[in-house]
Amino acid sequence: MSFAGGSPGLNAVQALIEAQGTFPAIADKDWAAAASLIVKKLLTSAGQTAESLVALRSAVGAPIFDTQLKTLSHHQARQLARRLDKAVPDLEVSTARAAIAHILILLVPAIPEPAAIDPVTDHITAEPEALAEPETAEAETPGDGDTPPSPPAAPNPYFGRKSFRTG
Repeated sequence: MSFAGGSPGLNAVQALIEAQGTFPAIADKDWAAAASLIVKKLLTSAGQTAESLVALRSAVGAPIFDTQLKTLSHHQARQLARRLDKAVPDLEVSTARAAIAHILILLVPAIPEPAAIDPVTDHITAEPEALAEPETAEAETPGDGDTPPSPPAAPNPYFGRKSFRTG
């Protein structure tokens, strides 16, 4: 797309980036706003996969990506979740927040986990699963097994109408 015989949009953006030093009035927040517009367009367009969204997130950074993901409407978030996972139940994407949470869950396995590197030898020592701390057994609570422990008594915030009488 070109406007009035000028260069197409991508060439114009590339020219602005190359001439960034000559335009000191363009602040970093303006570049972030421009990137946010493109990210929003990509999130709402068809054909996105989990791998492409992970690449997009790593290209623009997590803050810009997550902010634009949270600005999606319910319909847009639900469509994106359905594009990424065709078998998702309706209950898991019933609201915008639930759909966004499902999208983020789908993106987590696609993000590679860093392996543990030994600083002395600069070699991978173990898989991340092997570095996890061993689970400890839960301690049994003392007492007889017939009655469950009672929950702690919390004060009732409603005093009743008698507590407000003055006369």
